[in-house]
Amino acid sequence: MAVHWNVRKCKASESLAPPRACEGGPHVNFLVRALPLLGVLWCMRTQAGHTQGVSLTAATGPVFLPGSSAGADWQGLLAVDIQKQDVGGRVEAMYTGVPGADLIALTGNVVWRFRRESRSRVEPYLIAGAGAYVKFSEQRFGLNGGVGVRRPVGPLRLFAEVRYHRVTRSFDEARDADTLIPVSVGVTLGR
Repeated sequence: MAVHWNVRKCKASESLAPPRACEGGPHVNFLVRALPLLGVLWCMRTQAGHTQGVSLTAATGPVFLPGSSAGADWQGLLAVDIQKQDVGGRVEAMYTGVPGADLIALTGNVVWRFRRESRSRVEPYLIAGAGAYVKFSEQRFGLNGGVGVRRPVGPLRLFAEVRYHRVTRSFDEARDADTLIPVSVGVTLGR
């Protein structure tokens, strides 16, 4: 089976053309959107003798924009977590108000929890991923990473995390929105 890449190169005369004219064709754009989700699903495949849990997550908190005069704004997060043993995944949608525009991030992430044999039952974790960052009609690829802690309280898990999101190319509008640092406090229902 052959894979065909439809990549167009920008010419000097196209430098004033809209950004989409110089990006890859539909095959490359689809691949860029699908890779983070496929990576999370690959990490989550069930292996014999291992259990897997699914949970729903909601969070909110301030988001900081380094280099922006705006200071901080608020963000909200909805996610589906898939966890088996210490490594899991999270597919999420984050909304944040960015000066001059609203931004939506659709990301696939790998979550590595450090299980502890202590009575506190506090679980620290690392999270990292990639995905699409959308502002109006503009879409950019971005990466993120961070740390967090979670603690079970009855059937829920409360958590707090700090993340660093970096968009690989600035947006035409809201140029200060290429780096986001959200601080989230939330709740997870499920395992």
